[in-house]
Amino acid sequence: MKTMTFRALAFGITFLTAVSIYGQDAPQDAAITMDNAIRMAILKNLDLQIESHTISMARTDVARSRGVYNPVFSVSGTGGVLSSTGDPFFDSRYGTAVASLSQNLPTGGNIAASTQAGYTSIGTDIPGTISNDWQSTVGLTLTQPLLKNAGKDTFELNITLASNTYRENLERFRLAAADTVLAAYSSYNHLYTLRRIVESKTAALKSAQDLLDELSKRPKPGPLHRVEIANAEYAVAQRRKELVDAERNSRDTEAGLRYLIGMEPNIRIIPIDPPSRAEPPETEDQAVKAALENRPDLKQLRLTLKASELEERVSRRQKLPELNLTGGGGLNGTGDSLGNSYERIGDHPGTWWSAGLQFVYPIGNDAAKNDYIKSRIRTMQVRNQIEALALKIRNEVETDLRALISARLQMQVTDKARQTGELRREEYRKNVRARASTVQELINAENDLALAETAQLEAAEGFANGVAKMWRDTGVLLDRLGVHVDVAR
Repeated sequence: MKTMTFRALAFGITFLTAVSIYGQDAPQDAAITMDNAIRMAILKNLDLQIESHTISMARTDVARSRGVYNPVFSVSGTGGVLSSTGDPFFDSRYGTAVASLSQNLPTGGNIAASTQAGYTSIGTDIPGTISNDWQSTVGLTLTQPLLKNAGKDTFELNITLASNTYRENLERFRLAAADTVLAAYSSYNHLYTLRRIVESKTAALKSAQDLLDELSKRPKPGPLHRVEIANAEYAVAQRRKELVDAERNSRDTEAGLRYLIGMEPNIRIIPIDPPSRAEPPETEDQAVKAALENRPDLKQLRLTLKASELEERVSRRQKLPELNLTGGGGLNGTGDSLGNSYERIGDHPGTWWSAGLQFVYPIGNDAAKNDYIKSRIRTMQVRNQIEALALKIRNEVETDLRALISARLQMQVTDKARQTGELRREEYRKNVRARASTVQELINAENDLALAETAQLEAAEGFANGVAKMWRDTGVLLDRLGVHVDVAR
């Protein structure tokens, strides 16, 4: 089986098969291989498309969470007038403008580069006493928490959780894809079996009708002959009813498969690949090991555990008091104009610096304490869920392998039963023509053969579906059937 690739977030995909089943000139009957049925289930199934939208939204959440590292540019300005009466009367005018570019740091701190320019104009009612002073500064400032809110784990918590959720959604999609593929695989096999059963019932009806026609042509009818005619007529009526039931079951299964693979309703599906009788390559130990490594639902819980452990670490740190370090420094210049003040920064600058600590201690801190307790309980809960699911998975795989032993033996028994039934039918046909056996004995032999044929078909289907279910329960179904989920794009 060739590898099939599904780009989880891009649906502009053209799917071509040997039979053009979507065009105006499409035939009423469409012969579909198992490979094509699985391809269509992956590409056309509506439930999977709905599930993939969750991945798209989770991907945008990851990009959104990383926006915390986007630089922030800000500009502000203030101005005012202060006037006082007295001897002499004076007023002052001032204005300040600030432009800054700040950047968050992985440590939880923040660094900003800024420039500030301002002036003060003082005047009185005495002529010639107006003065203008301009002052400009450039510098860097840093704010860094040392206890609460410090550290990369705390600052990038939302980024990590969003990324974790995205990976969980990928595993959930793989699980949904495996379930969809298994459903399509099983439904395809069942439809193949039912169509073969319809063919068997059709042949049985024709055989009964031929027998009735042959009996009707015999000369010298007698009491026993009339009983044989009645038995043949009953066999025809019974097999006609069985054929109608088989056709109905086939159409019902076909409708379910049509939904799974997204096929148009005016197309009749003709499955051409019989259920596989290939033996799975895994031993019991290999199957259990693969399941514990590959099951998407177990991977989801392990990702959930990582997120819970991270939240527990962060919530433990959040119980600490706040202790923030602040500092900064830079250059300044003064002059009688804006340009002159900046020229002084370049030629004969002054300097400035500042440093400080801020301590905040919440009395009681009940919210942070209880958040930490809750996160610890949540982590323990997820660990228990992982242990429980691992035991459940082991039990499922072992049950699947035991079921395969029974299914394998059932195939052997039904193969032998069909061979025996064909021999008995041929012998009774010869005997009926020689009038050494009754018609009812031949009818019974044909009924037994029909049952044996049905059992043989169902046994082969059960074994193939059992292998697929075991692969699904071990998390390798998509790989075994050549389906690759490509999420790189």
